[in-house]
Amino acid sequence: MLYTLFLVIAILYNIRKFSKEKAVFIDSLVGAITQEHREMILSHHFHIFIFEAFLGFIVSHLISEGSFVMGLLGFGAVYILLVGFGLWLYQYFLRYIEKSTGLALRQTFNQHLIKEFRVSFGLIILPILVYSLLNWTFQSEDLGEGGGGFWVLEFLVNIIFVSVLTISCTVIIMLRLLPNRDITEPEYLEVIGQRLNQIGMPEMRIKWIETDIKNAFVVGLKLLRFSNQTMFIGRNLRTMLTMEEFDAVIAHELAHVANRHIHKRVIELLKNLISAVMGFCLLLMVTLSFFHLYFGEDLGLYENYVTSVSVITCIGWLFFNYSLFFDTIRSHEYEADAFAVMEMGASLEAFKTALEKLTQVDDIPEYLKARRPKPRKKTAFSKIFSTHPELSDRINSLEHKISHGLPFNYYVSTPQRIRASLSFILQWKIQVPVVSGFLFFAVWATVRIKEGARFVRFVNEQDPQTILSNELIAKKINQKPHLIGKSLMFYVVQKQNPELIDYFLEKGADPGRTLIYLSETKNFDLFRGYYLGLSQKISQDEYYLVLLRSADVNFTDGYRYLVNSARFDTLSAGYKQDLARTFRPKDKQRSPASVEESVQK
Repeated sequence: MLYTLFLVIAILYNIRKFSKEKAVFIDSLVGAITQEHREMILSHHFHIFIFEAFLGFIVSHLISEGSFVMGLLGFGAVYILLVGFGLWLYQYFLRYIEKSTGLALRQTFNQHLIKEFRVSFGLIILPILVYSLLNWTFQSEDLGEGGGGFWVLEFLVNIIFVSVLTISCTVIIMLRLLPNRDITEPEYLEVIGQRLNQIGMPEMRIKWIETDIKNAFVVGLKLLRFSNQTMFIGRNLRTMLTMEEFDAVIAHELAHVANRHIHKRVIELLKNLISAVMGFCLLLMVTLSFFHLYFGEDLGLYENYVTSVSVITCIGWLFFNYSLFFDTIRSHEYEADAFAVMEMGASLEAFKTALEKLTQVDDIPEYLKARRPKPRKKTAFSKIFSTHPELSDRINSLEHKISHGLPFNYYVSTPQRIRASLSFILQWKIQVPVVSGFLFFAVWATVRIKEGARFVRFVNEQDPQTILSNELIAKKINQKPHLIGKSLMFYVVQKQNPELIDYFLEKGADPGRTLIYLSETKNFDLFRGYYLGLSQKISQDEYYLVLLRSADVNFTDGYRYLVNSARFDTLSAGYKQDLARTFRPKDKQRSPASVEESVQK
């Protein structure tokens, strides 16, 4: 009901909007110079209506469900259904416009919209849909279960297999979906044939796309003796370009084939995925190790902060990782430009003028010019994640290679630029103090760790009287013998000797740490005895850490004792929520009694 309500609102809103600009809209259709202009105006009007209806669906979905419970493919299916339903409704609107203007619009508009939808679906949605369906079909439900350490290899093989199938199947469907025909014009066959012979693929399939696309592209794979590579050429390339410019564009597209850029992108995507996963693991390990070293046993107090930093770090790595992938794709464009001119002999001037023509803004009706936002300059973000470089950058790169005699595949990648910018580190003035500082730290750390290990061994092996007689132990009781981790008091507490614990508490052992270490012994009588004396000496943060550690080690009696103490009532609401959230029982799993007690409390 809610979805229907929002759809009705979208329809009424468009009727009201049309009533305000009815005269302008009808005048623009009557005064349009060509039939293509009329189709553009109606198409713009139709897509705005569909977008507003789809936006209404998303809002109603959020209100009714409270979240996006529908996947990407689900929303895509809804959008396609809205297009079909909207087109049926739009026929009534077109009849009204035809009566008002005397123009025949419905047949040409429907043909135009169907062609537009076929092209958009084939070029944008189809590859994603085919990949998703194939991945869903071939994915293993027990991936990672019972496969030992080979699940990673299985995962990577699955990606390669599905990617290859996607590219192969997409070509077959595109041939049926896109409005295309064979090239029969002799002058174009001659130009294309010469270029195909140059790259050694005279039998490649070439098709015109019978719609206004200012582009040519090659899809498909060539593996061993199998090849289904197909070049699609947009109609605008033969209407806008001279034969010499057309030849330069064809040479560019076939340069992608000659240099196997499609295969390289599949491999690069796989490398990118592996790099992302390995980077996540390494960054999490380094980040958590650093915070564990920095905060020590207080890490539990900063869980939210540590989690936020870890997530931001991983997102930053993902951003950088995928920027490298797009950088590789742009390098293929530079490489294809240079290969077409330097290796295949295409005219540099013709290639430059062709690029300029193909990047010009389309001739659109005045009605749409007033409603389109002014073109903005590309932001740094959009440049990083762009598949094609700026026109000026492509021309400058090509001219630079020619003038300096550089190879066609010369390209300074992002990692190379980073290494070049950091090359100053290799200077001896920087290296000597850095290496010296590192060696000094390594020697100092080694000495400290060996000394700490000696103290730990002494506490573990000696009797209480011998330990009490060693004054050096008392001086270092709060120090960490291994630089990170637990203090020396932990090893004292593990002996569960009240005489030793009392002595070192008098000598300055940290009471909060002592209670944490006592909870790890799970000796309730010993823990309760010291808690009564130390509870007033510890802060709220330390009390929270004792609670946290008791739950972590499943010290049930101690945890219940702490929860039922008067101190728990003074604990901040944030800490209580953290405890309940951290130790929330999982489905089909029995929680420790200590955890259940905290959640109930």
